[in-house]
Amino acid sequence: MKRIAILVETSLASGRQILTGISKFLDEGSDWSAYQCLGSLGAMNTELIRNWEGDGIIARIDNKELLKMIQRKGVPTVDVLGNVAQEQFPLVKCNDRAIGAAVAKHFIENAHYNFAYIGLSNERWSLEREEGFRQVIHAQGNEVSTFHFEQRQMEKIFTGNEFDELRKWLVSLNTPVAIMVASDQFAQLIFETCQQLDLAIPEDVCVVGVDNDRPFSNLCRPRLSSVEPDHVQIGYLAAKTLDSMISNKQPDQRVIEIDTYTLHRRQSSELIALDDVSIVQALKYIRLHASESPSINTIAEVSGLSRTILQRRFRDKIGRTVGDTVLSEKLRLAREMLKHTNLPLSIVAERSGFNSQEYMNHIFKTHLKTTPRKYRLQG
Repeated sequence: MKRIAILVETSLASGRQILTGISKFLDEGSDWSAYQCLGSLGAMNTELIRNWEGDGIIARIDNKELLKMIQRKGVPTVDVLGNVAQEQFPLVKCNDRAIGAAVAKHFIENAHYNFAYIGLSNERWSLEREEGFRQVIHAQGNEVSTFHFEQRQMEKIFTGNEFDELRKWLVSLNTPVAIMVASDQFAQLIFETCQQLDLAIPEDVCVVGVDNDRPFSNLCRPRLSSVEPDHVQIGYLAAKTLDSMISNKQPDQRVIEIDTYTLHRRQSSELIALDDVSIVQALKYIRLHASESPSINTIAEVSGLSRTILQRRFRDKIGRTVGDTVLSEKLRLAREMLKHTNLPLSIVAERSGFNSQEYMNHIFKTHLKTTPRKYRLQG
């Protein structure tokens, strides 16, 4: 039986999905005994394998200390990160440049013209995502403002000078601005900073992350849009590649990039960029108060416009009436509760602003061609 060490962090969804891919390979009948070394992103403890002896390694090689330890082992190794050892071992990774490009295209489709990127200065995957993002934006004749920090700063960033620098940077941006965040784990930081600065998401700041790490994405309010790379396939192909190497078969490619990904569009980025301050104010109010069924007169007062002008600008700018926008927000609230909670339908109807469960049923049938119950069952 082949003894394999797996050095992949499990604190993030990407690491757990890589393990899922490796386990899929094991399910196909490979003769492996896997030793999994636990550790957080960028903090894998080299002591865990100092006395380990075996036949092969799959690792996110994140630092030079870990690289030297693996080199001393002298066994076939596959890297699933490409941060410090791209030339040392075969590498299986997601196409980070393509991911960055996909986010840029999403923002451009929503008519944005101010762009920014938040990522890590010392991580190749983050820099490649930034490169792909920047190339598409530059091709459109626009620039990208960037904010970089190091992975090791994350533990102190909420209280240190870096947090102050982030606030200053966000204040300096022209709004509405579309921001790509290198990883979902950083999104809460951006949301908190925006709240402190009274910048509304998505009206002032649209945000898209990467990894579709649901605990991070769902804690954000509004929920975070995110790109989900196929890390399961990365784990599977890394295991398959390593198995061949142990049998003295060298891989045809030294670098395998997985191009498949899914962009999960949620409320943090699903808004067309608007330069009409009055309409932006109205949209903010609708998002926060739709469940209270605000009147058009109230929304007009908040926006500083007359009812007639407000209706005209809504039709011109976003292609629908104020009432339709309120109804759309109520539907969104109901759909999120149906998808993410087990609340009774009557409570969902009440909390999303419908007068009754019967009226909510009617609206679902009219606009979504289904019922709330069926929508919940469809997941």
